[in-house]
Amino acid sequence: MPSPHDLTRHAGRDHDGQPRHGNLGPYLNRVIWSLAVLSTLFLGLRVYTKLLRRRHLWWDDHFLIASWIALVVSIALQSVAVSHGLGSHYHDLDEEAITAVAIYSISAGFGSILATCWSKTSFAISLLRISTGRTRVFVWFIIVSVNLVLGSIGVIQWVQCWPVQKLWYWALEGSCFPPNIVQNYNTFVAAYSGLMDIVLALLPWKIIWAITINKRERLGAMVAMSTGVLAGVMAFLKIKTLYVIGNGEATTVDLFIFGTAEPATAIMAASIPILRNLIRRESQPKPAEFIQLAGNCQGAGQPPAPEEANGGETKQGARESWARIAHLEQARVPGHERRGSGSGLQMGP
Repeated sequence: MPSPHDLTRHAGRDHDGQPRHGNLGPYLNRVIWSLAVLSTLFLGLRVYTKLLRRRHLWWDDHFLIASWIALVVSIALQSVAVSHGLGSHYHDLDEEAITAVAIYSISAGFGSILATCWSKTSFAISLLRISTGRTRVFVWFIIVSVNLVLGSIGVIQWVQCWPVQKLWYWALEGSCFPPNIVQNYNTFVAAYSGLMDIVLALLPWKIIWAITINKRERLGAMVAMSTGVLAGVMAFLKIKTLYVIGNGEATTVDLFIFGTAEPATAIMAASIPILRNLIRRESQPKPAEFIQLAGNCQGAGQPPAPEEANGGETKQGARESWARIAHLEQARVPGHERRGSGSGLQMGP
């Protein structure tokens, strides 16, 4: 946010009243609503795939849906802000428009923070279902730390000025945090958020590699679950736009674009592993397409796979995790019949 002095100068009282900068509002609307459509499509297909397979929604689905709701609310608030002048330079706005833009922008930013936090939490919960031992503890650390770090910036966004109304009425008596402190902490949060996206995207490689599975299927599963790296890239790109905090000579359009792209990309990335099951539904699955679960996957008289013969505690723990998931989902689906030997659990929750 610009300083009170900048807002007074940008209200139009110290220039000829003619617009000096183009309006980027329509461009912002096109980008953010395109992201909304894409994230809705991917999430809708994820939910459809689960319902098609008669699977109940789990906590990871609920958090992802909550993330999508927060994202759509944020995008809607950005569009309202655009109608009041977001995308135009402050030189071209009057005080009333600046106040409206500030209110809706802060609210939209808070929604974007919630969407980012909950999308990461959703994917981490999905990893909890297939992780064991130290990996599981590390995933819990990610969940807690992400919620604390992103939650703190959400709180700071509202309390950086006191009274709170000073966030949009700069003429009020009160005080605000120095812009450089807010900008530096936002930079730290964006960097940590991007790092966690990349870590969450790479963790499946460690988990899935320890499970006996066809090499082609293993690679496909790891690539599908690693698309969250794109969300991390968006987070790091957002860092380059944080200079607008406290800068009265810049608009916040780029910041909103990357702030929206990060959770939207995370929602799409979290949905892709589930969509693999929808793509393969029309073809008859082969035994090699299933993760081999200990105890019920080897046919009579078949020798153990090389991976099983050389597997250690890590592989055994991973197989037990998948077996536990299969047992839970069988118990949760009414009328579900146990498959005979040779069947297993498909990749994806």
